[in-house]
Amino acid sequence: MTYRDTMPPGQAYGGGHQPQHPQFHPQQHAYGQHQAQQHQQRPQLPQPQGQPHPRLPPVSQTAYPPYANGYQNGNQQQYQHNQYVHPAFPQQQHPQSQPQLQPQQLLLPHPQPPAQQHRQHEPQPPVRPTAQYYPASSAPQPQPYVNYSNGTYTQPSPSQPPQPPIPTPSAAPVQFVNPSYLQQSPAIPRPTSHVPPASQPPARTMSPQISQLPPIARPPQRTPFAEDSPKLNERPPPSRAAPSLKIPKDQRRPSVGAGVAKSPATPSSSAHTETLPLLISVAEDCFEKANTASQRVAKSMSEAEVADHHKLVATGLGCLDVALKSNKLWPRLEARLCLRYASVLIDETTNIMEAETTLTRGIAVCDKNRFLDLKYCSQFLLMKTLFQRNPKAAFKLIEGHISDCGTYKHVHWIYAFRFLKASFHLQAGSPAEHGAIDNLRKIAGVANQRKDYSIFAMAMLLEGFAHMTTMKDDWANRVQLCVAQVSKIQLESSIQIPQIDILLRLLDLACSLHQKSHQVAAQKLTVLQRQLEELKNSPDWPLQNGEVLLSINRMSNTALTVSNDTRAVVRQGEGNADYLVLSTLGKQEAWAIAWVFNGIVAHYRATTPGRSATLWNEGLRVLDDTKVSIAPQPLPEALRQHDWARELTCYTHILIGLQAATVTDWARVKQSLDAIHEQPHTSPSPGSSVDILTFYLEGCQQQGMANMDEALAIWKNPRFELDPTGAYKNGSRLETELCILAALNRVYIMQEPNHRDSTETAELIDLLRPICEDNPDLEIRTAWNLVLASSTFEPELSLNQAKRHIQGGLSGAQQLNNTQYLSMALNIMRCKLFENVVGEQALKSAKAGATQARKSGNLLWMSVAEGMLGQSFEIEGRVGEAGRARGEGVRLANEAYEKTQLR
Repeated sequence: MTYRDTMPPGQAYGGGHQPQHPQFHPQQHAYGQHQAQQHQQRPQLPQPQGQPHPRLPPVSQTAYPPYANGYQNGNQQQYQHNQYVHPAFPQQQHPQSQPQLQPQQLLLPHPQPPAQQHRQHEPQPPVRPTAQYYPASSAPQPQPYVNYSNGTYTQPSPSQPPQPPIPTPSAAPVQFVNPSYLQQSPAIPRPTSHVPPASQPPARTMSPQISQLPPIARPPQRTPFAEDSPKLNERPPPSRAAPSLKIPKDQRRPSVGAGVAKSPATPSSSAHTETLPLLISVAEDCFEKANTASQRVAKSMSEAEVADHHKLVATGLGCLDVALKSNKLWPRLEARLCLRYASVLIDETTNIMEAETTLTRGIAVCDKNRFLDLKYCSQFLLMKTLFQRNPKAAFKLIEGHISDCGTYKHVHWIYAFRFLKASFHLQAGSPAEHGAIDNLRKIAGVANQRKDYSIFAMAMLLEGFAHMTTMKDDWANRVQLCVAQVSKIQLESSIQIPQIDILLRLLDLACSLHQKSHQVAAQKLTVLQRQLEELKNSPDWPLQNGEVLLSINRMSNTALTVSNDTRAVVRQGEGNADYLVLSTLGKQEAWAIAWVFNGIVAHYRATTPGRSATLWNEGLRVLDDTKVSIAPQPLPEALRQHDWARELTCYTHILIGLQAATVTDWARVKQSLDAIHEQPHTSPSPGSSVDILTFYLEGCQQQGMANMDEALAIWKNPRFELDPTGAYKNGSRLETELCILAALNRVYIMQEPNHRDSTETAELIDLLRPICEDNPDLEIRTAWNLVLASSTFEPELSLNQAKRHIQGGLSGAQQLNNTQYLSMALNIMRCKLFENVVGEQALKSAKAGATQARKSGNLLWMSVAEGMLGQSFEIEGRVGEAGRARGEGVRLANEAYEKTQLR
């Protein structure tokens, strides 16, 4: 340990006079004078003309502690800052001229420079020398001394007597001086392999703001002694390790302006890498990769692919979680990450509580910093989350948000929250449909007042679909009123949107099909097909995008509530318009629905028996088209789209099976049922009737194949249990109608002698009478009249009652333009009214029944009609024609029987 290590901080910098130590050695001052005299006798080295004297590289203080203070007597004001010598340089130039020191020899500081030699005879205060002692086995080599004025160097005299040891006082904090020329010249990296780890300074850590600054350009400078010393960085290993020195944390460096130079630069360390952007980028990459493959995963649902998807999502969520828990987020980034993290939790997981907690944190940050756009978007997502857990609380809270938006006149978010509330009402079931219609009417009122015609049109269309779902008494008039309201503003340029036009055509066509106006429906179908052909290659309606952008007239405060971060709900537009984003049918789905409607209309036309099945198969081909690329989306959203496509596929197969049952093609019915059962099982969507329709088709198959016991078991299933009050079962009109048809089939089966039950038949008739006679559906009333007209009861119906039921069935079949109903009505009339009757009227009735039976394509009814026609010919005495008719009837009956024998 040296005396310099024990000096107080003020004395280490050499400022002021130092107090005299009581153990000061008297020979120290004399030795200093002797060295000053030697400086005057040193030869001068030649120096190039016009070039400044090269400066030595900085010396690491931690690597060479004995040379931390190179000023004699600890006074730095007597020297210039650029007069600093690298200790290793003389050793590398003249390693042979260094004499060996004797044991216990004292290593003295540098002598005075020539600039101060004129003051060497003046009286000076006593100073404390810097001394260091070494054992005899590891004594260091004496160091040469350089003349700072001319660059010459000399070595100490070998005859200099060794100095006695000097006791060392207690340790004190050490401060180091950095020559000022280091501020202008780049430092040469020094090897630190000989420095123990304890003496190396800690690496610096740069803040994110500083790390992003561009590097400061420095002028190129000449490396000191680059030509004279090419191996400057090489240094022989020291005889012993240098003592470790630690700088106190509270120590402050003096400023350059105060005349004190800084310590030499520490070895350069690698810049700190900011991990926050990397975490966010990795998370978004994981989400993008998972969303891109979501459609493939939704179709296959293999265990490996689902596991890979969950792994990607979990990795992305983990990165975002780490980023949210860091303290390096500025407020807007924190709010955006909260929104993104919660949206992924809601879409991909069932962790609703954590999503609500994260959204609440983001809303608090938005309130503190007045981020209105992110606040509204977070509240919108929070309402969707809360509705899954507590619908009543969601309805109450969303009404408060609508009120706040109305107070501040944030119209964009009034529309968004109103549409969201209407969707909540529709998802809640039929009792809440009134609330959905009320919200849609309020949206239409605000939009009509502000002339946001696209918003108005969409609200009216959704109201029309809601009326069709309720099926109240005046539902048709209300739907047509909504269609008229949208058609009235069709010439406005803001509603020239392909999705709105297609939705309008589909709503109008579906209303006509429900009203059984098949001729009008055929005309509307032609208009729909023509419009779809025009939009087939339109860039305004992308094939893979199911979004519709509804224009909103921009207001003065729009910039506060709409930004790029709200593009999932409200999107910024060009000019004076913004857009509200809604999900609707894609082009592929619209084409599939159009093909299904086309098949239904063709089935009622009955010009070609198999044409409807061909059209429905085309719709299946459109749904199964794998060439259509879908935009990346979360896996649950892809599953919902896949479920919707599955339901439409199953519904199409049911239609194909029912149409095959009307022509007694039971093999095709079985194929349809197999295709339905092969569809991947997923959770049915709310209001789905695919399962009960499939069950009804199975009952039709068993009854048509003469498996009466199995068919009767199906019709008596609790799923087909009929409500005596006639109320809709489960709020669905379709299920109620299927229950009525199942009861009518039971009546037909109990006409067979082996299953006859007069008591049960009478109970069913009493149950069905009030429901069917006043039913708003004409098809149900027609089927009821035909069953009563063709059945046998105890007691028997009177002739007038039979005529009334036959007349009701015949008129209903003509109004419906239903070939099946018309064939049944004519043949039942021939059987009930013209059995064993001779005359032209009876023969005409038999011929009309046979003709309509051939149009229907049903083999059983064709066989029955040919048999009655042969009987009428036989009564008339036309034996040949009677024989041919009977033979045709037998052939058709055998053909129908063969079709029931499935292999």
